[in-house]
Amino acid sequence: MTSSFRLLPALALGLLLLPGCYSRKDIKEEAGAETPTEVPSAEAPAAAAPQETTASPAGVSAAVAGPLAQVNVFLEVSGSMEGFMPKTGTSGTNTRFQQHVAQFLSEVNRSSAARKNFLRIKEKPYRDSYQQLSQTVRGGIQQPASSTDIPTVLDTLVANYYAPNSVSVLISDFIYSPKNAGAIPYISTDITDALNRAQQPDLAVSVYGYTSDFRGTYYPALTSSVKRINSCCDTDIPYYFWVIGPADAVRRFDNALLEKQSAQQAHFGVKYPVPASSLLSRFQNVGSWYYGEKDASKRTAGASYHTVAVSSVSAKEPVEFVVGLDLKQLPGLFRDVKYLKPNMKLQAQDTDAKIIDVFAATDQTKNSSGAENQYTHFVKVRVTKLGKAARPLQLVLQNQRPAWVGQWTTKNDSNINQAGAKTFALSSLLDGVEAVTTAGPGKAPIFTIPLTLQPAD
Repeated sequence: MTSSFRLLPALALGLLLLPGCYSRKDIKEEAGAETPTEVPSAEAPAAAAPQETTASPAGVSAAVAGPLAQVNVFLEVSGSMEGFMPKTGTSGTNTRFQQHVAQFLSEVNRSSAARKNFLRIKEKPYRDSYQQLSQTVRGGIQQPASSTDIPTVLDTLVANYYAPNSVSVLISDFIYSPKNAGAIPYISTDITDALNRAQQPDLAVSVYGYTSDFRGTYYPALTSSVKRINSCCDTDIPYYFWVIGPADAVRRFDNALLEKQSAQQAHFGVKYPVPASSLLSRFQNVGSWYYGEKDASKRTAGASYHTVAVSSVSAKEPVEFVVGLDLKQLPGLFRDVKYLKPNMKLQAQDTDAKIIDVFAATDQTKNSSGAENQYTHFVKVRVTKLGKAARPLQLVLQNQRPAWVGQWTTKNDSNINQAGAKTFALSSLLDGVEAVTTAGPGKAPIFTIPLTLQPAD
């Protein structure tokens, strides 16, 4: 990654003490003069003062009406990024990174956000116009920075660009290279300290992972065995968008601009509304049961039901019911059946109720005339034993680290062509993020759906 930034003296001193400075001395030094506009400290948005937020019953902070006030896009332009943005050759070919990021910058520029800032990260952030940054992506990095420190960059974003109803997006390969192997166990601590130093309220981070072809010199994080790999790479190389800001602003930005494209995802500290849901008595139901709500027999159009009244049940004659969920407002990660199946849990008392299937809507359910056409996903539950009184059930979607993070993590990227699309110490970086954004001893679930299971009257 890239650089050191202009900071307040006390903060700058603290950053100098951070272990694991990311510096690649063998990357070529800048050639020639460059005159981008340096961001004066007076221009940098002041750190937002702590504000109280009132959680809605759905667990989401009260949303700010209208578009975001500001979106800041930071693009790393160190030597390690040149392979993503090679200088345009006679063939006119470009990388998937160039195509993707150029399109993203255009979408941000056309977005309804009140203000858009485009910045390149070298030894400090420099403000560009949209046209200048887009040209860097398309035409290649002309004078790459020689070094960058990821904790410094994150500290600067959170301290100087964090504000209500605003987000910052950092585009980088996120390869963090400690000074020595002894500093590797402290990578997560470095990230935690950097994000936590400004003590910003309601901090959230969404991580989107992509891969691209890479044409240039690859600089491994650990240089003890291989300092550079020339004419790389035979494999795709990962790069990331980190969206940083208050939880509600991050959620809204993600939904508006990043959910339209395919990506690996991880979300930290972002809160989501509880999805619409209902029992579906005429969809794949088994056994003798009905809606237990008062006046449920009137079947009001669009009504939702959450009480299962069981007339009879046994091991030979089980009851099965389906809960419909509308997950359209959740990010793609939490709509993926591969995530839902292992992480959807049922909490119950005095019953053996258990989830037997989680599945997504099909063309058949979407085109059905039944209530199932209102839902994107379904959870099927089986019961063979029931208590003597009404008992609560809860469908809970747990907040777990997605499997791709481990799959994309490597402890040694000096053989990247053989290892494949992986990033050095990615899991440790995200451990550091999670420590800052997780309140209390455990992670809050993505959502909880309350149900009631009771004997029929």
